[in-house]
Amino acid sequence: MRIVLGPNDVSEDGYWYLLHLFFDIGMLHVGFLIGVVIASCFLLLDVFYLRKKLRNNPQKITIQIVVLLAITVSVAIVHYFLEKVIDVI
Repeated sequence: MRIVLGPNDVSEDGYWYLLHLFFDIGMLHVGFLIGVVIASCFLLLDVFYLRKKLRNNPQKITIQIVVLLAITVSVAIVHYFLEKVIDVI
């Protein structure tokens, strides 16, 4: 989000200080929640499905990275859909 929104250039003086705090703390909370969703999806998939299927596979790390990227992309698409299309977030 820091790449998309850019640096926090809101003034820290007066009433603008609240906007400055909202920008920093809001990005921290949203980023943390999205990270927890991605991590929990990957861990559940890895523990219950991938470990059984990839026991003796030499490409285990590569497949896990591809699965993690696929989960990240799917969470990003769902987040975009909820934020821009349905306007829930």
